[in-house]
Amino acid sequence: MEDDEENPPLAVEIDQSTEPYTKDRPLNEDAEVSVGVTVITGYLGAGKSTLVNYILNSNHGKKIAVILNEFGEEIGVERAMINEGDGGALIEEWIELANGCVCCTVKHSLVQALEQLVQRKERIDHILLETTGLANPAPLASVLWLDDQLESSVKLDSIITVVDAKNLRFQLNERHSSSSFAEAVSQIAFADVVILNKVDLVSPEGSGGVLDELEKEIHNINALACIIPTVRCQVDLSKILDCRAYDATHNTRLEGLLDGSHALSTQSLHDSGVRTLCISEHQQVDMDKVRLWIEEILWDKKYGMDVYRCKGVLSVKNSDQLHTLQAVKEIYEIVPARDWKNEETRINKIVFIGHNLNESVLADSFRDSATC
Repeated sequence: MEDDEENPPLAVEIDQSTEPYTKDRPLNEDAEVSVGVTVITGYLGAGKSTLVNYILNSNHGKKIAVILNEFGEEIGVERAMINEGDGGALIEEWIELANGCVCCTVKHSLVQALEQLVQRKERIDHILLETTGLANPAPLASVLWLDDQLESSVKLDSIITVVDAKNLRFQLNERHSSSSFAEAVSQIAFADVVILNKVDLVSPEGSGGVLDELEKEIHNINALACIIPTVRCQVDLSKILDCRAYDATHNTRLEGLLDGSHALSTQSLHDSGVRTLCISEHQQVDMDKVRLWIEEILWDKKYGMDVYRCKGVLSVKNSDQLHTLQAVKEIYEIVPARDWKNEETRINKIVFIGHNLNESVLADSFRDSATC
């Protein structure tokens, strides 16, 4: 059965004369942490709206705000528009669902829309950002993850990509130049979670060979992504909400890198050149030199590689703390996460997801630049 992709949640308009947010009354009065934002992306018809509707109508007890992003490919000018203050209409009216969740459609500045959201009287527990017409979620990640203007009121929780199990093989098997091929690969590469939807349509025998092949192909692009097979996007919400995928103190995926038996390096299967690889080094590293090294790779493209995502754990000289490295395109962060445990082997492990990656060049340049 096909998803009703274009059907929005049933909703009614609400009174806009709400009490403004103040610094004395935080966005979420019951918590001291920022409100998480989940970015939901996926190819047209994969089931993005179905997932949003399923979340909104589930019995989770949360008050969720949904932002429909209509930036399209104009997200590149978003940051230049943030401070213009031209007085134009930024969003359509907020609407409220029967369970108290709220929705709006963003026309221009995402940051200003989020600021309007946090100024609302009602407490918000989580925010869903559904993309419409945006193939590459990296610009959104950069705005949500490390944008100073948001002043930590909201925080990127995870990027979820919904893929259509019935059509994914065709998209991945198309020629490298096709837009659907490039979009499918890009969205999978940036994902923290991949919802493999419509699995009931791909194989009569259920979770047999076809699904195994699809999961293998997804992991060959992005070995770090958590894959969740679904029918009509019906998923355990604990696996997709409050993931805290970008929180250095709560990242089990990064902690998993310390498992020496966990092989992550893959080969590209579809002539896209997009793959996952992992490098490791036992010598402790100099923090300043690591920053110079990663900036040469991400910013200067020194070795001709295009890195989409990067995650790692670092053993830093003169420090007893495990540091984590995370990057989305050119935006990166290195922060101390916790103390090394006595039984742990202190090691550097970095996972790269990207195009034209060269494992030996990355390993040798890291060893030569960061450990000397």
